[in-house]
Amino acid sequence: MEKQILVADEVAEMLRVDRQRVYELARRNAIPVIRVGERQYRFDAEAIRQWIERGGNVEKKEGREEDK
Repeated sequence: MEKQILVADEVAEMLRVDRQRVYELARRNAIPVIRVGERQYRFDAEAIRQWIERGGNVEKKEGREEDK
């Protein structure tokens, strides 16, 4: 079976969030992400589904002012 690869818009629809939030989570490695280039992200659909099933937890990184 071939992997289904998603773009940020598709992940945003799955999570019911804005596309920019998906990019933010990807930059923080808070969601399963495939880096295609320096600023290009793709997402394995099955990895995203499993992440959601596990609760979709986003760990905050220490030291970031916006996370305090």
